[in-house]
Amino acid sequence: MEKAEIEGLWTHIHWLSVLEEHGTYTAAAARLGVSKSAVSQRISDLEKATGTRLVTRTTRSVRLTDAGQSLTREVRSAYAHIARSFSSVRDAAGEIRG
Repeated sequence: MEKAEIEGLWTHIHWLSVLEEHGTYTAAAARLGVSKSAVSQRISDLEKATGTRLVTRTTRSVRLTDAGQSLTREVRSAYAHIARSFSSVRDAAGEIRG
């Protein structure tokens, strides 16, 4: 997968994380401030891009597949690394100013 293609999927991956956290398309959509169908479409697009199912849908909830859980776990780790990097930069900027 090309870098530009992956960059275009960041929002989709974030929405998958929100879906995992909230357990239903309705709750995820409410949290994101979008329609349920918008969340469903983004997840479908992400599944097409990865070539695998990321979500198992039931009548009342959703559950991430092993692949979906793996993706969100890796992304959480990446986000944590990014957050630490920002903190380091801010701390360094504060030391320079101070």
